[in-house]
Amino acid sequence: MKRKILNLLPQFLCNCILKLYYRITKSSILLKDSKVNAGSFLEDYNYLGRNTHFLDSYLGLASYIANNSIIKRTKIGKFCAIGDNVRTSLGIHPTNDFVSIHPSFFSLHPPVKLAFANEQLFEEHKYINAEKNYVVEIGNDVWIGNNVLIIDGVTIADGAVIAAGAVVIEDVEPYSIVGGVPAKEIRKRFNEDEIIFLLDLKWWDKDLKWIYENKEKFNDINIFTEYKSDKK
Repeated sequence: MKRKILNLLPQFLCNCILKLYYRITKSSILLKDSKVNAGSFLEDYNYLGRNTHFLDSYLGLASYIANNSIIKRTKIGKFCAIGDNVRTSLGIHPTNDFVSIHPSFFSLHPPVKLAFANEQLFEEHKYINAEKNYVVEIGNDVWIGNNVLIIDGVTIADGAVIAAGAVVIEDVEPYSIVGGVPAKEIRKRFNEDEIIFLLDLKWWDKDLKWIYENKEKFNDINIFTEYKSDKK
């Protein structure tokens, strides 16, 4: 109900109320000119940089997004670091069968005031879930460098690193480092056993007390993997 009420408010006022709410109740930092709408959710201890737009998306615990990024319809996990000028929800256009790629011929809501279609003839986004909430999913402990573009329908798994300037057009495996146009795997961050251990442990789902108690172990993967998963 509260979100429905917010949607009835002018966009500027809605943005101001939400930013104040997240600053006070969620220990989050939202800088000048950042924008968040009623369709989004920030979990806790988050950060949005200057002129970053976070729309209809989910931001997990302690994840942050730097300046001038536009994140739409994206689910982001915990402890992620996202750089400047990152873009998601880019949309897609037909490249086969349709004579023209222009939305006026297939969309009920083209960006220009010229429409020839009487019905939606082409899906303009590739969603990752049946509810069609999100077009991109980013896992936990993911680092995305500056000027990265992520195409609709992509899932970036836990622990991955996306090099600056990459264009990600396909799914990224756990703890992979990828880069280039289009993005290709460069190497893995850890060996196979270490990756399996980390994915099984899911340290990002531990409570903050556990993280504080084990914070020194995060400096060395060899020490960290000595942790026994049956401990609390």
